[in-house]
Amino acid sequence: MSTDAIELNRIERTSIKDQALEQLKRYILSSNAKAGQRLPSERELAERLGIGRSSVREALKVLEAVGLVETRIGDGTYVVAQAGASFGRTIGLNLAAWGGTLIEIMDARHMIEVAAARAAAERGSDDDFAALRAEVERMEATIRSDPKTYLAADMNFHRLIGRATHNQLVAQVITNLIDMLERVLSETDGLPQNLLDEGSGTHRAVMEAIVARNADEAARAMQRHQKYSSDLWQAIIPLNDAPH
Repeated sequence: MSTDAIELNRIERTSIKDQALEQLKRYILSSNAKAGQRLPSERELAERLGIGRSSVREALKVLEAVGLVETRIGDGTYVVAQAGASFGRTIGLNLAAWGGTLIEIMDARHMIEVAAARAAAERGSDDDFAALRAEVERMEATIRSDPKTYLAADMNFHRLIGRATHNQLVAQVITNLIDMLERVLSETDGLPQNLLDEGSGTHRAVMEAIVARNADEAARAMQRHQKYSSDLWQAIIPLNDAPH
């Protein structure tokens, strides 16, 4: 038989952490786990899944960030009330109104903003850098006390990176993406606090690399920021499949 007749399909690469995240998420959302229930220890989960404890720990961090579990120091990890599922369904309903998906927005942002961070480091002005620093400081000052102000500063931070590229087309594309994301998030009843906590470190790392005019590090820092954000959102969005 001719080898031309054989169809080959691309093999999808999935990290061990992502596989662990998916299994733990399904376990928590199933009837096997109830709100207030203590999960098995990291060691036991690692043994049952056949993976290293570090992969389990990373997966649990994502689940905690989206509000499905909480870690109590010295006591273990517990399932919380299904706030994450409710939040995820709200996000899904808002997205359905305009026909897109949040993951598509995040994917587009990753494609564009990594390159934009590099360009901002190379082309940005002192005024651009001062504006970026001000928004990071506003985020850090309001992350606990005023989530709405924090969210506004977060969204504006990304718009400012677009402007710092001094490419009007790039700035407009980023502004459009951020406007869509902000509209969806502002229509929810509230963001999980652990989701907001993510921004306290990664935004500053991006800003500091840009201000230092370190283009390579700015791109890497933005890539890390977008990757972590995508992990969080992808843990939230599939919750829309949970029963209403």
